[in-house]
Amino acid sequence: MRAITESDDYLLAGAAFTALNLLNMLLWAAGWHLPVWAWAALLVLCLGRALQRWQLNGLIAIGFLLICVVIPLLYPATGWDTRSIWLFHAKRIFLDGSLYAQLDNYAPYTHNEYPVIVPAIAASLARAMGRWNEIVPRASVAIALAPPLFFAAYLFRSMAAYCLWLSLMLLVCAENLLSGYMDSLVAIHFALALVAAAEIYRRGADRTAPLPAGHALVIAGCLLHLLFLKNEGAVMAALLVVALLPAFVRRPRLALYAVLPWLVFALVWKLPVSHANITSDLLRNGSLLERGLRRLQSYDEVGLILHFFRFLSQEYFAVLALLLVVVALRWRRLWFAVPSLLALMAYVGVLFTVFLTTYFELKWHLETAADRVLMAFDLSAVTLLLYLLVLGLERLPPGWRPVTESGR
Repeated sequence: MRAITESDDYLLAGAAFTALNLLNMLLWAAGWHLPVWAWAALLVLCLGRALQRWQLNGLIAIGFLLICVVIPLLYPATGWDTRSIWLFHAKRIFLDGSLYAQLDNYAPYTHNEYPVIVPAIAASLARAMGRWNEIVPRASVAIALAPPLFFAAYLFRSMAAYCLWLSLMLLVCAENLLSGYMDSLVAIHFALALVAAAEIYRRGADRTAPLPAGHALVIAGCLLHLLFLKNEGAVMAALLVVALLPAFVRRPRLALYAVLPWLVFALVWKLPVSHANITSDLLRNGSLLERGLRRLQSYDEVGLILHFFRFLSQEYFAVLALLLVVVALRWRRLWFAVPSLLALMAYVGVLFTVFLTTYFELKWHLETAADRVLMAFDLSAVTLLLYLLVLGLERLPPGWRPVTESGR
């Protein structure tokens, strides 16, 4: 995590792919779409740059991305959410020629309030073919994966650290990564945003130090995707903003990087959804407080939630405990990780509250959703552990440190 210039190739690539994903949505809002060659041209540009400067992390990211594009093309979609929510929304955008096609609330069981950054990419892929099917548009998930792959190369400078992060990401998200569900993308963006937040505190502790604009840009890109990927992403984005409030007070200019994604989200999506009177199904059928208090008094139901959390993520809760112990013992050196750890623990609290107040049958909801929403916690815990490990290795004598490429 040594000092690098903010004009970093990986940072610029992640920001450029983020800009294309956002531009595609804005064009669909106006009845147009982004041609697929725009993403392809940017990828070719990144490949040429990586070959010219022999940037290994960049070559690994591009190779991994191409594999992720090809794999979904080998078989059709099978998951319920993939076909009945995300691809269905993409098909409606494709047929109606509008980002807001689903806001007529046809088939409300498809969660018409869900944001559509990935369905909009899928609709653009279908436009490139000239017709709709349920195979080629699935590559939209891989295109949405491009920004965090380059952001991760920016955050983890050595090839060993970057490859290890990719391995951890696959360990946690492999089954869900290319299935057409959004949960792995949400988890990846949240984990990287927590690392970027810790770096903002570490680099910005000294008022005379340069503004950590590069890591703030990573935060902005991750916030934008979290907000437009899925409803849970808005909760994570809010937790990140709260975790960064002390940094914003100290460096007010940093707040712009957090405010702008929320402003775009409100104007492009939340206001139209609110105008269409579409709400989340979690808010239906009675009082949240009443359901939560009733379940809180039930030992069996509280125990069932805790059982699923332990069964699905006990290893990652152990990682969190290790992180807390290490930070407590090395407080003077590792204080900057505390806001990210608090945001991560707050997310677990939010998950517990959601299941406690759900109007669905509790066991069914846990069986169908707990493993997916816990991925964000799992990946964030191991990503933060890797981040602190890399920082520790950088304190070793020069000959023992991992080789760090510039990426410039």
